[in-house]
Amino acid sequence: MAQTVLQQVLILAAMMMLGFLLGKLGKVDRKGADLLSMLLLDVFFPCNVLAAASGDFGDMPFSQVIKIALAYMSCFILFTLLAKPIAKLLRLNEDDSLVFTRSVAYPNNGFVGIPLCTAVFGTEGTVLGSLSVPCATLYMFLFIMQSFRREKDHNLKQQLKSMLTPMNISAVLMIIMLATGWKFTGAPLQFLSSLANCVLPTSMIIIGCLLSGSPLIDVLKKPILYFITLLRGVVMPLVAAVLLRFTGWDRTMCLCIVMVLGCSVATVISIFGVRYDRSPEMASKSVLQSNLLLPVTMPLMMFIAERIL
Repeated sequence: MAQTVLQQVLILAAMMMLGFLLGKLGKVDRKGADLLSMLLLDVFFPCNVLAAASGDFGDMPFSQVIKIALAYMSCFILFTLLAKPIAKLLRLNEDDSLVFTRSVAYPNNGFVGIPLCTAVFGTEGTVLGSLSVPCATLYMFLFIMQSFRREKDHNLKQQLKSMLTPMNISAVLMIIMLATGWKFTGAPLQFLSSLANCVLPTSMIIIGCLLSGSPLIDVLKKPILYFITLLRGVVMPLVAAVLLRFTGWDRTMCLCIVMVLGCSVATVISIFGVRYDRSPEMASKSVLQSNLLLPVTMPLMMFIAERIL
């Protein structure tokens, strides 16, 4: 398991380094990074969600699908609630507190979680990891994007209109597809899957470009980043493992869910931090450090989780 995790992290690091070099060489400036972010959020992410909804979910009853999805969503919300009082104890300012709580609560379930689950647990891992996608999407828009936005529009019509984004729409479509069993096939699925493959490299390149303006050594100097990594990669998933122990679910299923919940900080934290100017440096560095230390945190966390479950 440790070797698989290390291999995945090295791939991510290589992609981030490419973005870092592009930024250092001036090939991708701030406007270029913003354009890549737009493509990622409005095109590649929705295609990734719809492609995942068209996957083979086997003979798993839809009632179990709903239970697993609720477990993911409940954990995201629980992690947020647990992180808020910790941020207050640390006396962080508003922007730092926002980045801290969302970094601790939201794992990189899509970019890191699903590949890891597939490598370790096979087809079952792919299915269980993919079930986190609609939950993470809904959580991202309800608890992350809305909180990162500085403008507070109290007009209900405008708020509802703001929710009609490509990613929100794709998340709703995914839930409908899971409920009805309808899937994309043939050329449409190949089209979606091809664009979905752009998610990982694009997101990592964006992070690398954003980090190109900051000394990498700073990532290893700030104690707050280590604390975020510890909570995100070890403490929070183990809290979930304790709760899952009482569900009576299959042990492999629980371990797979815990693996998803123990991934590094979600890439969108960095993207939203930059887009809405909410502690962008802290957001980007928390993503980078949690990925750098993933070969340590993931094996350690899973070692303990196996004994809990």
